[in-house]
Amino acid sequence: MKSLVKPLLLTAVLTLAFLSLHLGWWGPVTEEVLLQELFKQNRAIAWPVFIAGSVLYTALGGPRQVLAFSCGFLFGGWQGGLIGTLLTGAGAMLTMFAVQRLGMDWVRQKYAQKIELIKAVLAEDTWIWICVIRLIPVGSNLVTNIAAALSDLRLPAVFFGSLLGYLPQMLLFSYAGSGIALHDSSQIWVSIVMLVLSTGLGLYLYHHGFKQRLQRYRQEHSHVPAH
Repeated sequence: MKSLVKPLLLTAVLTLAFLSLHLGWWGPVTEEVLLQELFKQNRAIAWPVFIAGSVLYTALGGPRQVLAFSCGFLFGGWQGGLIGTLLTGAGAMLTMFAVQRLGMDWVRQKYAQKIELIKAVLAEDTWIWICVIRLIPVGSNLVTNIAAALSDLRLPAVFFGSLLGYLPQMLLFSYAGSGIALHDSSQIWVSIVMLVLSTGLGLYLYHHGFKQRLQRYRQEHSHVPAH
């Protein structure tokens, strides 16, 4: 757990910084103004800084909704959603790669039964079930990435499933950010509809496949504790 303290602390600091800007604690300067100035005055370095910062932020567990909102404000609804999704997927891969490189054997030993459960449930059709997990707007993105890495799930399958699962919610917040930038309430309504549809789809897939597989594994391995 100590290995996660610094990344989580950094994430909390970055999130607090964003909220302080968003809520106007620093006066008229907002995150939208800073992003506009970055791309307006320093276009040569804007993209590398934005991409590196976004990937690192999401890799450390930063809320992907923040990134989607910013992408929507900068690039528009669907363009921002796609860009934000790719950056968040890259952040997930960075987290998984780092965990696999670190080994974290003590975590594997401490949570051996839970890791075996994840392997048994997600090893087959990995991309589908990762997609389902990403679709449901609950839980921790960082914890999911770490669990996937510790369970040795295939990176390409996790990446592909994550992109599909991230996309609806990223489009949701991207359209919200675009609507604010354009003062267009219709785009905000589009984002709300997308949230309802994506959440409904995720819950449907969870209750018609994922949940049954989880219950079947627990019945076959009664020593695995219920969660």
